[in-house]
Amino acid sequence: MDQKGPTAVKFIAVFGIGVFVLLWAVSLMLRQAVQPAASQLVRVAESRSPFDPARAWADLEHVVALGPRPAGSEAAAAARDYLRAELLAAGLPVREQAFQADGPSGPLRLVNLFAECRGGEEGIIVLAGSYDTRHVDGARVVGANGGGAATAWLLEMARALGPERPGCSVWLAWLDGGELPAGADPAGAPAGGRAFAAHLRELGVFDRVAAVITVDMIGDAYLGVWRDPGAPRWLGNAVWRSALRLGYGGHFLHQERPAGRSVLAFRDAGLPSLAVADPSYGGSLMSDRRLRGTADDTLEQVRAESLKAVGDVLYHALDAVGADWKRRRPPGAR
Repeated sequence: MDQKGPTAVKFIAVFGIGVFVLLWAVSLMLRQAVQPAASQLVRVAESRSPFDPARAWADLEHVVALGPRPAGSEAAAAARDYLRAELLAAGLPVREQAFQADGPSGPLRLVNLFAECRGGEEGIIVLAGSYDTRHVDGARVVGANGGGAATAWLLEMARALGPERPGCSVWLAWLDGGELPAGADPAGAPAGGRAFAAHLRELGVFDRVAAVITVDMIGDAYLGVWRDPGAPRWLGNAVWRSALRLGYGGHFLHQERPAGRSVLAFRDAGLPSLAVADPSYGGSLMSDRRLRGTADDTLEQVRAESLKAVGDVLYHALDAVGADWKRRRPPGAR
């Protein structure tokens, strides 16, 4: 009996199914590149921490109203003044670290700002983010998500934690020089992070740092935080377990993508470091190119619910991070 006929039909059927699946996958990728997934639009069913999204949003509105805040500018100084006043009102001690970096037209005087929530146990967890915005000739870049979201988030997290807590101390750091023009500062890691990592040594607390968690682009209405493959597994797991437990697993994703520049200085210094960042602003590749570091990075593109989601997750992850760090310390280490 001639088997060629049935074999050919079977081949055509399998080939046709394969082509259909391939076209479906391609169409799905194209749709994701152009249109954000509705499931990524952040909604908060109930509060899971003292982090107040309304206060965080008011802070973000105030910072954005200052306009573009390039490193070394008067607007960046005004943002520091606001942060300092709010932190002091919340009862947190505030310190500054002045340093210099190469700017587009010569040396720039930059300033890192940091506050401490004093803990009752050994160890320091650093939460950090850049507060300056990118300078673009001819464009008004107010950085609602790029710079603004991290600035407002850190301030409200400081209020949520308060002056004292039972676990590790938490230092909250607003870093300058994160958005210097390409070529102005030749080092790979941003100037503010490098300066602050060095300052931790100067202060004699470097060996007490349990972890550094940097936050960046976390105000995106279509929040999707990817795992940082360069972070210690125990540190990433502590944060992602918290996200799953609190119901934010749809926004703290299992996919991995190399972290941005914000965390590099701390990683280069040898500190356990994790970047919490949304690498796709607006939920799609097309929107990211349109929004990131442009005049379209405005309040309309961000949500208080996104700040709240990240606030809830990290607030509850802090104790796990501190506990895991202690288990890994050599006996008798100080």
